[in-house]
Amino acid sequence: MIDALWEGNETLATEIISRLLWETISYNDYHEDYYHAFLTGVFVGRGYSVDSNKEKGLGRPDILLKDRRNRRAIIIEAKKSKKESLLDKGCDAALGQIVTEKYAEGLEGYEHILCYGVAFFKKQARVKLLAAE
Repeated sequence: MIDALWEGNETLATEIISRLLWETISYNDYHEDYYHAFLTGVFVGRGYSVDSNKEKGLGRPDILLKDRRNRRAIIIEAKKSKKESLLDKGCDAALGQIVTEKYAEGLEGYEHILCYGVAFFKKQARVKLLAAE
């Protein structure tokens, strides 16, 4: 999953996250804060230092991963969708929040910043990468 995110492969990241959800969570876990913690746990388990809900720009991105050695970063904003048909809209809302709240500001020195909106509905996820402008 981490490799898929670093490579900008939103399709593969969607498949892997959805499979992990299917294999691990129960219906009691369908809350936005749970999904956020789920992703954070995966990243920490892979040895990454994660900034979770720390001030950046004008707000607090859900997850910020920094790879200082390679001068790259990933910003993730997670949303819970009320229906499967709304997963794309949830991703778009998350990406809009990243832009509006200027989460990528203050990451001077990082040459490659990937911004993802991730929406969840039950045991499904959708991952969207912010298109380059």
